[in-house]
Amino acid sequence: MAYKFIFTLVAILLLIYMVVQLLEVKKEKNEIIKVKITLDNKCEFFDKVFMVKAIPSGKTARFIDKKAEMFLKKSSKVQLVVSDEFPGFHFTSIPVGVSYNTKLVADCSNSERLDNIFESLKNQFNKDAN
Repeated sequence: MAYKFIFTLVAILLLIYMVVQLLEVKKEKNEIIKVKITLDNKCEFFDKVFMVKAIPSGKTARFIDKKAEMFLKKSSKVQLVVSDEFPGFHFTSIPVGVSYNTKLVADCSNSERLDNIFESLKNQFNKDAN
């Protein structure tokens, strides 16, 4: 009888501990931090062509001397987009998770990975190969 009581007590305490840990993780993800974003511009364009956009909030910030600052949730992501000052130009980077210091790279060159993807698609849909 005592074993059942001890087992039940331990199970309840373990369950309470797990719920508290889950709440702490959720609270930490929603914590707002000051994110310092650095632009590494490997494109042939001026830095003012780019700005940073937060996901999912949609907040944006412009770079000044390759730096931008935003207050975001720890669970947010940021990506490079074209400044709304340049409506005819299109560029979007892959979203990156935020930390206190985040670096975003603007690379306008055709990467080897992209070339391999196009070559694979060309081979896959080539009429002569079928």
